[in-house]
Parts: sequence; C-alpha cells; structure tokens
Amino acid sequence: MRKDLNTAVAAIVGSLPGFTFPFVAALVLTPAASDVLLLATSVAITVSVIVSSSVELTTIAEYGRVLGRDRNPAPGALRDYRRKVLLFAGAVTVLVVPALALAYAAGSPARAEFLVLACAVAPAPLLAAVASILSGECIARGGPTVPIAVQAMRTLLPAVLLAVWWDAPLVAVAAMLPAGEAARAAVLAVAARRLRAQQAGAADGALTPFGLVAQATSSGVTQLGPAVDRLYLSASGAGSVSSYEIADRLMYAAAQFVNMAFLVRRVGAWARLPTMAPADASALLRRDGRLLGIVTAVLTAGGALACLAGLASGLLPESWGQGFLWGAIVMLSLPAHVFNVVGTRLLVVARRQRWMLGIAAATAVLNAVLDTVLFLLLGPIGIVIATLLLRWTMAGVYVVLLRTAVPQTIGYELR
Repeated sequence: MRKDLNTAVAAIVGSLPGFTFPFVAALVLTPAASDVLLLATSVAITVSVIVSSSVELTTIAEYGRVLGRDRNPAPGALRDYRRKVLLFAGAVTVLVVPALALAYAAGSPARAEFLVLACAVAPAPLLAAVASILSGECIARGGPTVPIAVQAMRTLLPAVLLAVWWDAPLVAVAAMLPAGEAARAAVLAVAARRLRAQQAGAADGALTPFGLVAQATSSGVTQLGPAVDRLYLSASGAGSVSSYEIADRLMYAAAQFVNMAFLVRRVGAWARLPTMAPADASALLRRDGRLLGIVTAVLTAGGALACLAGLASGLLPESWGQGFLWGAIVMLSLPAHVFNVVGTRLLVVARRQRWMLGIAAATAVLNAVLDTVLFLLLGPIGIVIATLLLRWTMAGVYVVLLRTAVPQTIGYELR
C-alpha cells in the first residue's frame, strides 16, 4: 500500500500540469484558434498513443519474461530490439500522420494553418517510441515512479508556453509537443540507467518485439473511434472540438490516475504470470481486482459529481461549460475504460495480440455506427453518449475473452 501511495503522489504531481493543455487553450484563445490547435496536436497525440502503448506494453512483457529468470537482456539483443522498435515507429508515423492530418484538414475551416501545425507536431511519435522503451524497462524492473511522474510531459510544455505567452504563435506552441516527448525520454534514460546498475544478472536474455505490429494495428484501429468523433465535431461549429477535448481530458485524468497510481506497478507483476504458480497468480489477480474496482468506483462517482458541481457553481469560464457537462457524462464510462485497459494488458502478457485485432475492428465499426446514429439524432452531445455506450459494450467482450486467456497463461512456462 505504501508503494501505491508513492505512485499515487507521483501520478498527481506529474500528470496534473500536462492535463491542463486543453483548458488553457480554451481559456486564452478564441474558440476557432483553440479548435485548430487542439485538432492539430491530436494528430501527433493519437499516433503517439498508438506507438507508445504498443512499445511500452511489449517492453514490459518481454523484460518481465527475462527478469523472471534472473537474467538481463544481452547487449546485442537490446540493440536489435531498439532498432526494430524505431523502424516500427517510423513506419507508423509516415503512414498514419499524413493520412490523419489530411482527413482532419478536409473538414477544418483553417486548412492551411492546420496543416502547418500538424507538420510541427509530426516528430512526436518517434520520440514517444524512444521514451516508451525506457519507461517499459523501468516499470518491468520495479521502478514505475519516474515513468508515472513524467507521463504527461508531452503536453506540459505547450500548456506552460501558452499560459505565460498568450499570443504565442500557434506553431511555436505546437512544436512544444515533440519537445516534451524529448524531455521525457531524457529523464527516463537516467532512471533506466540507475535501475540497471542496481540489478545484477547474467546479460544473456533475448528480447523479442512479439506481436508489436498486431498490437499497434489494434491500437490504431481503436484510435479510429476518437478520429471519427473529431471529424464529426470539427464540422459542428466553433468550440465543439475544444469541449470534446476538455471532456476527454477530465475522464482521462481519472483514468490515468488509476493507470499510473495503481495499474502500472501491477502490470510489471502480471508480466510474470507465465512463471507463477497457479495459487499465487490467482491470489494476486483477486487482490488487484478488488483494489482497482474500489478505486475506480470512487473516482467515477467523485468525478461526475465534481463536473456537475463545477457547472452549478457558476465559477467556470464560459468556454469550459459545455466541456464539463460532457465530462460528467463520459465520466460514467470510467469503470468500463479501466477494465478494457486491464484486459488489453493481460492479453499482451498472454501473447494474444491477434485477438486484439478483432476487438479493435469491432470497436471501430460499432463506434462509427453509434456516432452516425446519435449525432444525427442528438447533435454533438450524441458523440459523447456514443463513447459511453461503446466502452461498456466492449467491457463485456473483454470479460468473455479473459476468462479463456488468463487461465491458459498462468504457469505456462512451468509446465
């Protein structure tokens, strides 16, 4: 519990400044300027999420297998692993960033400015890959505090620049996004070096980016959901994209608190499920499940009430009002979102990344259908309700899959 407290403090200290970016943008910029800046940065953030989640999870799982045998990766194996990951990240960046930027530009009223901003943020996914290799290693070695504390650094620098220089050129603000990723990688490199020095072991383990492409493809298809959301909202009038980003950030703040304060540390332990005795593994999963369930329930109720209280207080800036209303709605999807994140990590540990392709495809199709129907019926708020329904539906899918995958994984390498 003391370790959970330490990581919870790190999560709060490290995350809150970075989560302020859409709030600062909506506060100091016009609705149109805020929309174009947030839409452009979302291009790099979307691709960075695809890359970083895949790379970090794969690194944790593969390091967990090596460290579970009291080994360290061989230097040659580590170099080869890094090379493959960077080639993968480069390919994803080249393929996805231009496609996403052009799709968003088609519906943007400030098309030329948007494309300039998209170019400024384009290097971020490559830097995210470097940072994610290092954060995955730190977590697998039992040192999640630093990765947690610097998780939101990518959006911290743009938020700080905009807060202190209200009329800063938007391209300068956008360029702070890759700069934040570079700063995160530098901090993580120091932390990883210290952890390696503290942990002895024969340096003859192999690292394999097993299922990395399948996992990234799954994540990429899943990210089509928010992309479709933004496509609808970009044509819904000034302020809609900013409200969506505020609502998403409110829910995401709660989700990331659970993830970084409680889940990240446990993923490092779950990575060793294949080498654990069944009784020990079952006890571990039950204990972790109870704690995560209680924390998530409290945050869901508290987050929704806090959003509504902010609206009722009359103290919020006018540009934040719609975002807080949408935030109260989407906050109700927090338990489903957390469970889906847990499911994804357990499938990676179980090396069932191919299952994730089917999940992602189903998610993308269902999201598009719900977005279309509810947007036509209810307008922009229909996009928020579609997100709520989608997450709870997919949580049911993960329940079914994990009942098969997890028992087959426990103690697999002991048989």
